[in-house]
Amino acid sequence: MTQFHLRSRSLTGFRHDKHNVSRRKRWIIYASLFIVVLVVLRTPLADSFAYLSLTIARPFWSAGSFSSQWLEETGTLFRSKRSLVEENIRLKDALDSAALEAYSRDRLRGENEDLKGALGRTEKRDILLARVIAAPGRSPYDTLVVDVGSDHGVLAGMKVLFDGDFVIGTVDRVAAGSAVVTLFSSHGTELPVTVGTSSVPATMTGEGGGNFRITLPRGVSVFRGDLVEIPAFAPSYAGVVEAVEEREGGSLEDLFVQWPFNVNELRFIYVVLSERSSE
Repeated sequence: MTQFHLRSRSLTGFRHDKHNVSRRKRWIIYASLFIVVLVVLRTPLADSFAYLSLTIARPFWSAGSFSSQWLEETGTLFRSKRSLVEENIRLKDALDSAALEAYSRDRLRGENEDLKGALGRTEKRDILLARVIAAPGRSPYDTLVVDVGSDHGVLAGMKVLFDGDFVIGTVDRVAAGSAVVTLFSSHGTELPVTVGTSSVPATMTGEGGGNFRITLPRGVSVFRGDLVEIPAFAPSYAGVVEAVEEREGGSLEDLFVQWPFNVNELRFIYVVLSERSSE
């Protein structure tokens, strides 16, 4: 009897639990149907329910939007910083290069003045500052157009300087208020020069774009960085040796010469109206 009674209690509990599960299922179904009716029929209660849902969800959406915006702005900030770093490096390199060129020109100018002083020679130039209104790229190849002309005393054949030391060309054509300067780097232009500390005589040929070539016998003592001078316009410079290249199987070597500035970026030059020297 005792065993039968315990089995009966277990069966009753099972039926009671099953009944509770069924009731929960029915409530879930009723609640789901109620929500569906609210949404479909768009009752005022449905609007209230939707508003409540939006109110609850808004902080999460805002947080998500803020996170997305923060990530985007952070990415932009990092990209901007990287660009600034790269630009800073580029400007520093350009500044170092400009400082080196300025130092070189100052050194050359100092050596020039010392040499003239040692020789007891003084030089007087009557020069005219001219603004470049068209550089190569905007003017015919290897020419400059300047804003001075015959009204300012400019004549064809006058030499043109940059920074007071480098002779870069001569006045070719003259108008009343302007002139055309042909650069020595114009293709095929030949110029008698001397090269290096030994003043080796040579002929420099223009190759366009501020570039020149000099051909010498192989083994001549000329090195990268040596100055090229123009004896006819002495003491003035025609360029700087940028590279020395020996020809294979031959007895010659080529010197590649350039100006230590970008001819396409010239803004001002000097026209030598007259020049005289005394000892």
